[in-house]
Amino acid sequence: MTLGSSAYAYEAYDWAQIEQDIITVQNQARQDPASLIPLLEERLANMDDAGRILNSCGPNCHLQTREGKQAVQEAIDFLRQQAAIPSLEAAPNVAQAAKVHAQDQASGSTGHAGSDGSTAAQRLDRTGALNISSGENIAYGPSTGQRVVLDLIVDDGVPSRGHRTNIFDPSWTHTGAGCGPHAGYRIVCVINYTRFMNQFNVVNNGSVNLEAVTLGDMNILGDALSPGETREITLSAEQCEGSLGLQMSGYLPASMPSSMVCGSTLTVDPDHYFELSFR
Repeated sequence: MTLGSSAYAYEAYDWAQIEQDIITVQNQARQDPASLIPLLEERLANMDDAGRILNSCGPNCHLQTREGKQAVQEAIDFLRQQAAIPSLEAAPNVAQAAKVHAQDQASGSTGHAGSDGSTAAQRLDRTGALNISSGENIAYGPSTGQRVVLDLIVDDGVPSRGHRTNIFDPSWTHTGAGCGPHAGYRIVCVINYTRFMNQFNVVNNGSVNLEAVTLGDMNILGDALSPGETREITLSAEQCEGSLGLQMSGYLPASMPSSMVCGSTLTVDPDHYFELSFR
């Protein structure tokens, strides 16, 4: 998490717009990292030798940083050498988990643990955000989406630069942001990241063809899978969970209980037993 300036009198904010701007600027950073350099150069020019960003929170209101100019210059150098990576897809259920945590912290709490002890991963599970890995950034204080993302990229006072790492992690596929009022820092914005794996692998180590693999009423296998062959199948989000039906040549149909399918591998062993496993 990154901490901004202390509490101010409450103002009305367009939370939906701030959240959308976070996603937009975050994807700009991933797709064209160097495009944010002028914004950080402007920040650097507005800093004094004491590490304050002058007039950053209003006239004669200066934000004191922990590391000063060095952290901003390091971020500029990072953006200059960072390769472009794919943008993240905005996912409503990921954003919902972020919003829940932002609202939970309205009274002034900070950190990644919810008031009920929940983790970010547990909150994502509750909102149905399918994933095989996840992360979370939190910013306290910034009132625009652009400022939120820039602060997280600079990551002042965080030796690991973990917030920056989350923004530029190429393994993430989906993201969502949730912002709200905060008693201590005026504003809190939570950003969640997930890796959604929509591949389903089928391995036939048996001695006869695997004729069909059905998910609901649909044969997702396509052509028969011969012994020794492997096939990767791309599923939609709606197909990620369900009951699998299997048909081996010369055998009675078999079925498996409803389960998560995306990110799994279905293996037919030499004795024609089936196993569903995850990477």
